[in-house]
Amino acid sequence: MNCNNCNSELNQKDDFCKKCGAKVIKERITIKSLFSNLLVALGWDSNFFVTLRFLLYKPQIVLKEYISGTRKKYANPFTFFAISLAISLFIFNQYSEQFIQLSTNASFQQTDIIENTASSDIKSKEIFGYENQEELGKAMTKYMLKYYNLYAFLLLPLYTLIAFLVFRKPYNYGEHLVINTYLQSTSIFLGIILFSFSLLTGVNVFGAGITIITFLYYSYVYKRLYELTLGQLLLKILKFTGILLLLFTIPIIIGFIYAANK
Repeated sequence: MNCNNCNSELNQKDDFCKKCGAKVIKERITIKSLFSNLLVALGWDSNFFVTLRFLLYKPQIVLKEYISGTRKKYANPFTFFAISLAISLFIFNQYSEQFIQLSTNASFQQTDIIENTASSDIKSKEIFGYENQEELGKAMTKYMLKYYNLYAFLLLPLYTLIAFLVFRKPYNYGEHLVINTYLQSTSIFLGIILFSFSLLTGVNVFGAGITIITFLYYSYVYKRLYELTLGQLLLKILKFTGILLLLFTIPIIIGFIYAANK
């Protein structure tokens, strides 16, 4: 038996590598093991930028090695997520008005394509109390920004559940949670880049761009991680999208019905 981090020879009873000091991982990742180490892990990791660099161009290496027990050379996924979230919150709140404007403009343009603006404004005023669809969009974006960190933490296990249902083996739910924590953290950084570019150039690539780039990044990672063909990947994407739309559409419909009858 050899150390996963430095490849030194180990004894079966060793808990730590005598050469590099890394903990010897003998068990698979589970929800219990992940959260038992969470408090210890929530601190700056010197391997943060190394992990980010690998996640951008060789993500399958980070994911496979971390899950198989190579932990010392990569940032803990929850530390990575917490730091990514903290940086994005700082930047988005520093430029909160621009964040709201960029996000609202993108969603408002998409709504105009689907619905008649006048009828949408009437619905917005009657149901939600806002003068028009754009004002409603700004209020919703402002609310989302206020609870951005909470949304991020709540959506993470949901996305993980869908990924587990779609991709499943050879990874269990805890291992899928590690995968999605890394991917979501990287997506947050990609969003920061798009937001910064929009601020500097005045061209709004943030609103719709974050959805597109996240979709492309997740597709790229899962294709390489599972070694899927393009056809297999498309089927998985359709399945993932179907489950996601179902889970999100049901509460939205219930909310609209409740608001309309209130």
